[in-house]
Amino acid sequence: MGAMWVSRIELTDFRNYAEASVSLDPGLNLFLGLNAQGKTNLLESVYVASAGRSYRASSDADLVRWDRPFFRIVAKVERKPSPVRLEVGYSREGRRLIRLNGTEKIRGAELSSFLNVVMFTPDDLALVKGSPGDRRRFLDLEISQVSPAYRNWISVYGKTVTQRNALLKQVAGAPPVRATQLLEPWDDQLAAVGARVIARRAEVIAYLDELGREAHRRITGTPGVLAVRYVPSVQFEAPNVQSIARAFKARLAQNRQVELIRGVTMSGPHRDDVLFQLDGVNVATFGSQGQQRSTVLSVKLAEVEFIQAHTGDRPVLLLDDVLSELDERRRAHLLAEVVGQYQTLVTSVEPGCVGIMPARARVFTIDAGKIHTEEVAPGVVPPEGCAERHSEQARIQGPSALAGGDAGVE
Repeated sequence: MGAMWVSRIELTDFRNYAEASVSLDPGLNLFLGLNAQGKTNLLESVYVASAGRSYRASSDADLVRWDRPFFRIVAKVERKPSPVRLEVGYSREGRRLIRLNGTEKIRGAELSSFLNVVMFTPDDLALVKGSPGDRRRFLDLEISQVSPAYRNWISVYGKTVTQRNALLKQVAGAPPVRATQLLEPWDDQLAAVGARVIARRAEVIAYLDELGREAHRRITGTPGVLAVRYVPSVQFEAPNVQSIARAFKARLAQNRQVELIRGVTMSGPHRDDVLFQLDGVNVATFGSQGQQRSTVLSVKLAEVEFIQAHTGDRPVLLLDDVLSELDERRRAHLLAEVVGQYQTLVTSVEPGCVGIMPARARVFTIDAGKIHTEEVAPGVVPPEGCAERHSEQARIQGPSALAGGDAGVE
C-alpha cells in the first residue's frame, strides 16, 4: 500500500489563524491546548484540503478570519509517484479557488484523489443516534472519496429529485393521465441514476459490515457481533442496477397519487437509512453509551480500511478530542490500530495524553492560533491523565502491547 501523508500545512486567515505553518511527522502528531485555541480548526483545515469544504461550517465564509477578506490553506502531501501541493482559497466576495501544484485549477471534489482523510470527533455519535440524513451523508462522503463516478451520480440524483418535486407541485391539479405523461420521463431518469446509487451503497455496506465486525472484535475483545445493515426505501430482488431500476420505477408508480398530493418524491436514495445492530439489537435504541461509541469507532476504522483497499493509499486520520471520550481499553486499542500504520493528528486538552503517545510522536501546543513545538522527554508521563478517570498506563508501542487481557466494553 502507498504511503500518503501531509508533510506541511500553511494557513492564512483561516478561522482564528492569521498566519501559521506547521511541519508534521508521518506518524503520530499530538496537539495540546485549552478549548477555543484553534486545535479543532487546525484539523478542520486538513479536512478542507481533502474535501474542498468544511465538515462543520454551513458556508465557506464562516471559515474566513474575522474582518479579513479571504482565507487560504496550503497542504503539502507526500505521495507516490511524486508529492503534490494542494491549495484551497475563498474570498468574501464568493470567489473560490482550488489549485494543484500552484497552477492547475481543479474542482473541490477532485481533492480526495490526492489526499484522503478520516475524521473522528465526539459528535460522531450522531452516526448511530442521529437522523437518517446523518448516516446518508457519512455513506456518501465515504464512497465519494474513492469513486468519482459516485460523486457525479449523487449530484445528478439530487438535481433530478429537486426538479421532479417542482414538477409534482406544478401538475398536482392536472388530470391523472396528463400528470403521468409529464412525470414519466423524470421517473426514468430518477430510476436510472438512483439505481446506480443504491447498488453502490449496497455493495459498500456489505463491505463495511464485514470490516466493522472485525474492527469491533479487535477494539472491544468481546464476543458481541456488530452488524451494519442497509435499509433502502426501494425494495429490490437482486442488488444489480437493472433489478433496482425496475423496482424503483414500480415504487414511483405506486406512490403517484400520494406524491402529487404532498409534492415530494417519497422513495429513493434520499430516503434510505443504515442500521447498526449488536447481537441483533438496534444499537441506537437499546445500546449503552459505551456500546454506541464502540460501534462508531468500529465503523470509522472500517472506513479507514475501505479507503485503503480501494485507493491503495493510507488515509490521514484526524482524531479531534476523542481520546478523553474513550475508556482506557478503547483508547489503547484505537492507538494500537493506528500507530505505525497511518499518519494521525490528535487533539486534546489533557497534557496527560502525552503519556500514552509512542516515543516517536511529535507534540505541539496551540495557544490563540499560535503553534509551538513541545519537547517531551521519552518516558516522561505528566501527572495529569488523558481522560477524566486518571490512571497510570503503559506507553503504547503497537498491537503487540495489547496481547492478552480482557478488553470488555459495556
